[in-house]
Amino acid sequence: QEEREEEEGGEEGEVDPAERAAAVAAEEAAARAQREAGGLVLKRLRGEPGLCAALAWSPGEARRLSFHQFCTFGAPDAAAAASDGVLYYELVVGEGLENPQVGFATDGFESGRDYYDGDGVGDCSHSWGIDGTRCARWHEGDEEYDFEWAAGDVIGLAANRATGHFAVSRNGAWGGGGAGVLFSDAGLRCEGGVFPVVSAEAGSFEVRLPDAASGFAHSPPPVDFWGE
Repeated sequence: QEEREEEEGGEEGEVDPAERAAAVAAEEAAARAQREAGGLVLKRLRGEPGLCAALAWSPGEARRLSFHQFCTFGAPDAAAAASDGVLYYELVVGEGLENPQVGFATDGFESGRDYYDGDGVGDCSHSWGIDGTRCARWHEGDEEYDFEWAAGDVIGLAANRATGHFAVSRNGAWGGGGAGVLFSDAGLRCEGGVFPVVSAEAGSFEVRLPDAASGFAHSPPPVDFWGE
């Protein structure tokens, strides 16, 4: 957040009302199409409609998010998609990422902010994130953390509701180079579960959610990884 001191609702390039309405209608249509295809819904939670990012998706294909202004997307209905209490998803790192924060949030994460908002994943008490560009982890602010990614890397993110752990992998490896458990927090054991959230200012991610429309390149952590 510190590097994005723009005023909420006041960044340059605001969309006029007619364009905003058209953008919101297009987002609603994209959400409806994802749902009708039997998949989860990845949608904008915070940011200027029609300006902050573009979501490319078609049935049977992974979703691709291209960011143009800092904003946050998420899949709240994925909280119910956890397998044996573990929710897992993957991101393929694209080129030109700026200020990414990716991870998980609870239903306490405030959404519906249809304006520029410099707060993303891990800026509040209801979300936890990792940033392999600036090498930081995020929860109520940032902390230096030795985890780095490069374009083309497949980043696995797993949240275990039973143990309250959030872990990250790089290209299928759950250890080494900062991979492993990032957070152990009672907040991750919340009754409603957690869901995937992705924030960034520029660049792109391919998003692979735990639904029929997107396969995984790697596997979630083995059961003994969590130390239960």
